[in-house]
Amino acid sequence: MMSVIEGILAGLTYGLVVGLIKYASLWKSIIKSKKELTLGALYLRMGIGYAINVVALLFVFLIRNLVPLNFMAMILSAAIGLSIAGKLAPIRERVASVKEK
Repeated sequence: MMSVIEGILAGLTYGLVVGLIKYASLWKSIIKSKKELTLGALYLRMGIGYAINVVALLFVFLIRNLVPLNFMAMILSAAIGLSIAGKLAPIRERVASVKEK
């Protein structure tokens, strides 16, 4: 039981940290910029963000036998952490202002 709780905490922490780093590297400069965001640039950043999520979850999968934590609890909570970090990032307003060119 303790392994499950530790797996949840480790996965959630990992997901939140990776998600916040992803936000800082991909979106923070776009949000602070007054420059107009194009649809192509938006799709490129979204694709890179999805790839980062896949790599982050693949990492959890690859270390499943190296850590003494419950794998299912850890990978599910890592995915939830990534999702929460994405929802916390204030990018909706900026994305809504994108115009096709």
